[in-house]
Amino acid sequence: MDFSGTVLSAGEWAVPVVFAVVLHEIAHGYAALCFGDTTARDMKRLSLNPLRHVDPVGTVLFPLILILTSSPFVFGWAKPVPVNFARLRHPKKDMVWVALAGPAMNLFQALCAFFVLSVCKNVLHTGLPIEIQRFLLNIIVLNLSVMTFNLIPVLPMDGGRIVTGLLPLKWAVRFAKTERYGFGIIAFLLILLPVLGNYIGRDLDIVSRFLAITVQNLASFFVGFFGLGEKESIMGIGFFQLLIILLIVLVLFGRGKLPALAEDLGKSVSAFKKGLNGDKEEEKKEAPKEENKTAENDQPKKE
Repeated sequence: MDFSGTVLSAGEWAVPVVFAVVLHEIAHGYAALCFGDTTARDMKRLSLNPLRHVDPVGTVLFPLILILTSSPFVFGWAKPVPVNFARLRHPKKDMVWVALAGPAMNLFQALCAFFVLSVCKNVLHTGLPIEIQRFLLNIIVLNLSVMTFNLIPVLPMDGGRIVTGLLPLKWAVRFAKTERYGFGIIAFLLILLPVLGNYIGRDLDIVSRFLAITVQNLASFFVGFFGLGEKESIMGIGFFQLLIILLIVLVLFGRGKLPALAEDLGKSVSAFKKGLNGDKEEEKKEAPKEENKTAENDQPKKE
């Protein structure tokens, strides 16, 4: 492979990796901002500038090593966006939404790539250049991988944050204390355990294989859903309108519009109920006044 081909091949992987991890972190920051924490915004981490988010090891080197070694599972990380959970309006409940925002952004990117491939095949009936196809497939694989990896229910991963927010307070406090051991547990399961397995001649890479199988099953499901397989397409043109609505909802959620809309709707309903109660009270107050006036009119006038 010549130099230009090598650069192109590296770009086909590097660009999806950067966007997968950077947008993942930005989503966390925006979700925190929607629920009251301005830490990420104040530290200028809500930026598309990758230099503000890229971790040289986690974003570039580690995924590249996994790719070059033909690992069954590719993942990486960026510099975590700072979130002060104490500044959230409802820390325990809002923590779940902040943690979910990152994996949801990865799923959104993967769905966008699936959508482009599906439109080209099922609507436009045209093929894309092989380089663009590989680029879109890399977006799908990497984003599904990052999403699945981050949903591991171990602190400080997003999955651990979600579990903490869902557990009863007593158990949540106990589970939160395991965060100090989180990276050690992940390193043991993903690195040390497979090395030990190779040393004793056994396949102990259980977690990586489980994650790889999960990603493959997710990809297979969406391939069928978007009508990209060899079998008959299960996605008719009617589903495209539904998908567009879904994408709009995801975008609105990422921009914090849905929580604001829900809050405004709640205020409107409360105001409406209050207005109804106020009207009823005024009617009750006016009724005795009318009765008094009627009684006064019925009394004989003194000449």
